Amino acid sequence: MKNTVLPQINKYSYNHQDLFIDENVSLSTCVSLDNKTHVNWIDIITNGHKEIVHEAGQLFSIDPLIIEDIINTNQRAKLEEYETMHYIVLKMFSIKEKKIVRQQVSFILHNNFILSFRESSFGVFENVVSFLKKDNNKIRQKGEDFLLYTLLDVIIDEYYVVLEDINDQVDYWDEEIFKNPSDNHIYELQKLKKSVLEARKYMLPVRELINSLTKNEIAYFDIKNKKYIRDLNDHMIRNVEQLDFDRDQINSLIDAFYSLQSYKMNRVMKALTGVSFVLLPITFITSLFGMNYEIIPFTKRPNGFLEMVAFLGLVTILLVAIALRRKWLSGSDFTKRLK
Repeated sequence: MKNTVLPQINKYSYNHQDLFIDENVSLSTCVSLDNKTHVNWIDIITNGHKEIVHEAGQLFSIDPLIIEDIINTNQRAKLEEYETMHYIVLKMFSIKEKKIVRQQVSFILHNNFILSFRESSFGVFENVVSFLKKDNNKIRQKGEDFLLYTLLDVIIDEYYVVLEDINDQVDYWDEEIFKNPSDNHIYELQKLKKSVLEARKYMLPVRELINSLTKNEIAYFDIKNKKYIRDLNDHMIRNVEQLDFDRDQINSLIDAFYSLQSYKMNRVMKALTGVSFVLLPITFITSLFGMNYEIIPFTKRPNGFLEMVAFLGLVTILLVAIALRRKWLSGSDFTKRLK
């Protein structure tokens, strides 16, 4: 089915005095930009339209390898340096309708110029636009390298929101499986584990990307702005460590779930063993006296039946007492103390 949502192009041009915002413009109006006195940011939301990427590649003389990476949205986070520009690609995460969603974001960096490509609008970059609209803010006072830092910062901040949601789910299931474990719980834990592994798959390369920027592998960031990149690196280290912790905790919960299931099965088997211990001797005695022989003790006595019932009762009481003493028929359930 053809995508009916059209691509959206927004253009932002600013310096410490001026700010020009043009939304829903055509790419042709973005070609003639004042790169000497203004920082320019062109934000392209493709909404699944690949042709807008090819058009941008022709207008801005973007390397075909970059165009291919932008269109192929399964790229690993990376930083590449070309003759006239730099290319950065990474994944953006967000929470939509209580589900974790992701999309690829690409940045092309040039002199006083940033071109960004997104698959759809998550509402994350709107925070940056709000910052731009404020007078005397840091973004307006600095160059395009600080704009890139701000864009990366809001993306990584959204990582933290996603990780908090995952952590809340882990805490919820940590309590739930000890209350009343069911087969649905293990399904939910496996699904949560898959989300954690997927997030780690895409966030770990972002840490490597930020670490490359921190080590100044490309001469792009002003030396005064390097401290902000180091701050991003600290955030990514924290995020990856949180993912590792959540993964280990989920694995522990899965092990605990199976341990609880085994414990409950053992309690059932223990109770059945106790019942068998009591009933099997009685069954043996009754079977013995029920054999088809003429000479069997107590069969000719007037009160033989009552005496036998009394004897079986005494045997039952003795066996139940032994079973209770050895805690085969009783014992506290430790899972009740966890509720």
